[in-house]
Formats: sequence, C-alpha cells, structure tokens
Amino acid sequence: MDSFTRPTRDLNRELSDFIDYVFSFYGDIDPVYPMRKVIGDNPLNKSDILDATYDYLSTISKRNSETYTWGEGDSLDRERVRDILLNDYDFYLVHLQHGNV
Repeated sequence: MDSFTRPTRDLNRELSDFIDYVFSFYGDIDPVYPMRKVIGDNPLNKSDILDATYDYLSTISKRNSETYTWGEGDSLDRERVRDILLNDYDFYLVHLQHGNV
C-alpha cells in the first residue's frame, strides 16, 4: 500500500512528522541550516512548511511522474520542499549569506 492509499490517520501523522522533520533542519529551534524570510528576516515556521509541502504534493499530483514522487517524507522530499521555500516563498539559507560562510 503506498502513502496515498493509507488511512487518513496515518497520512496526517506522516504529514505532521514530515513538517517537524523539515522544521528541524530549517526552522528556528536549533536548526541544521536555518532559513529566514528575505523581507522582515523572520525565521521559517511550520505554517510556511505546510504551505510549501502542499505545493509540492500538488506538483507531484499534476506531473503524474514515476520519478517525481512522494518518498514518504524522505530527504529528497525535504530538499524539494526547501527549494520551494527558497524559490517561491522568498526564504534564504542563513549560512549562504555573505559573511556567514
């Protein structure tokens, strides 16, 4: 059974776990690679991650591709959501800014 045919209870848990996973990498509580908003310099929050994840899942559904799929919240999913946050939500990775390398 793939992740899109599991009971709703499991999908909700999987989505919640994934958002926490992304937040642990890019959020504002001891992240590995902190992200901040270009305008206002606000840290990434879980609502932004949820929105970007929705965009990611929508893209997967529209593409209907064998190579662009949901990996059950794996690192490739995290990196794709990161890229959406960087490209479409105007976030930046703090460690890549001039003077922070």
